[in-house]
Amino acid sequence: MGFGRGGRICMLECEHLHYQYPQSDRLALCDIQVEIVPGEFVLLLGESGSGKSTFLRALNGLVPRFYGGAIAGNVRLHGQSLDQLTQRQIVTSIGFLNQDPERQLLLDTVRRELAFSMENLSISPEQMRSRFAEISHLFGLGPKLSSQTDQLSGGEKQRLALASILTLFPSILLLDEPTSQLDPVHADEVLQLLRRLHEEMGMTIVMSEHRMERCYHLADRILYFDQGRIRFDGTPRQFAASAIQNKSWLPYLPVVAQGMAEYCGDQDIPLTVKEARKLVQKQKLAIPLSFHPGWGNVTISRQSRNCEVLSLRLGTAGYREKPDVLRQLNYCMYEGDRIALFGENGAGKSTFAKALVGTVPLTSGELQWFGKPVQIDYLENTHRYVGYLSQNPNDYFMHETVEEELLFTCTLDKCRTKEEIQTRVDEILSKMELTSYQKHHPHDLSGGERQRLALAILLASEPEVLILDEPTRGMDRKQKVRLAEYLRVLPAKAVLLITHDVEFALLYANRISVLYDGTIVTDNHPQEVFTNSLTYAPQMYRVLRKNASLTNENDWEQPRS
Repeated sequence: MGFGRGGRICMLECEHLHYQYPQSDRLALCDIQVEIVPGEFVLLLGESGSGKSTFLRALNGLVPRFYGGAIAGNVRLHGQSLDQLTQRQIVTSIGFLNQDPERQLLLDTVRRELAFSMENLSISPEQMRSRFAEISHLFGLGPKLSSQTDQLSGGEKQRLALASILTLFPSILLLDEPTSQLDPVHADEVLQLLRRLHEEMGMTIVMSEHRMERCYHLADRILYFDQGRIRFDGTPRQFAASAIQNKSWLPYLPVVAQGMAEYCGDQDIPLTVKEARKLVQKQKLAIPLSFHPGWGNVTISRQSRNCEVLSLRLGTAGYREKPDVLRQLNYCMYEGDRIALFGENGAGKSTFAKALVGTVPLTSGELQWFGKPVQIDYLENTHRYVGYLSQNPNDYFMHETVEEELLFTCTLDKCRTKEEIQTRVDEILSKMELTSYQKHHPHDLSGGERQRLALAILLASEPEVLILDEPTRGMDRKQKVRLAEYLRVLPAKAVLLITHDVEFALLYANRISVLYDGTIVTDNHPQEVFTNSLTYAPQMYRVLRKNASLTNENDWEQPRS
């Protein structure tokens, strides 16, 4: 065991750590000095590209071992430099989940994926069976053990990747947005599991997350990153108090804290729905719902339903092992719709999107775009007016630089001059906040930056309809607000956005649909859905509804002081 400054026992220690990626002209990490003690739960905050993911990679040696680049300073595990440790010593002590679960899944079935790490380390068959049973039960993977990994939903892949890491029983978990693709129920389940591992098993957890409303209260400690430096190191309540003074930090608080800040006076800012409800009741505050951050940006009334963009009648679609993921589904999109589609992991949301654009053909039913029936082989035709963003942004990268990706897409429009193309590229780079990365390789970007680039490539073709599958993954709240503003003013006739991010949907959507078991069970305007939902209600709706919140949030403990 290592000892840090003042004789503290340290599990992980960074000493004057600097790091720069290959082909980059700036430091990704700059003079990082931090000690992490056994049993801490550390939450990393900061905007996309601020250094959080790089910091996690440095803690387990992925930079520079895998990514290359220039590094200075030292990272120690139990007092030993990572340079002096074997890969086996590192992986048995540190479990790492990166932003993209696709990159961590190597084998073809869930069963083989769970067993892979244990087999590599020659764990005895008896131990393997015991761990396999325990982990698959904890993550609810029993019914999926024979499933092909490439047929899992994004959320199911995320749970499988985390489960595979835990089969090695590491003492430290490094998690890069572990709930980004999970529906609210499964996100709560994973976070409650992490809480148990931390509080009951003493596991050390270092986690980056943009959905603070779900995990802020779990942390013992906050590290706030800005341009590769740690600008704040303290408790969650200390960070909340600092954010009142430094308004630029407010977006990194839970939404409930942002909304209630001006009503608190000398009291602590409420960090959970439970705390906020107590404050409202104690002070008898009469707070209109309109004070919610972002409220009023979306027009609730829908445009005329005379202009039908899409019509799906009795649509059925699926895969060889499950041909009826969608079952006799009826759905229409209208001009002016800005739709948020919710549903649990595995409900069929991504399959629904793929069926609309033709990558998963309908086995029965009728699909019409702009009033015209389309055939089974309609993929070749729909791409001209429908832009589809899948869950994996890497699917959209074919060139060596960010700028080249956009130039290629804009060049497909033969009507533009060279100057007009460059102007269009510069405009999109600016709106997606990618100008400073235009000479970077797409795969050198952070998860949020890659997500924005994939969206930029899609928008460059100026489609009439957008279908976006989890477009906010990896984005901080500031970027989500800007994206919502951008999508609202786009000339696109309709936008369908698949998401688990209810706070973003509140900023953006004028229509909410919920998919369950292959069919649409809810389709209404946001105020109606959010007011009456237990699962999909944003934080401030829970604060202001008359009855106590019925989610397990009422059982959460107070945040650490």
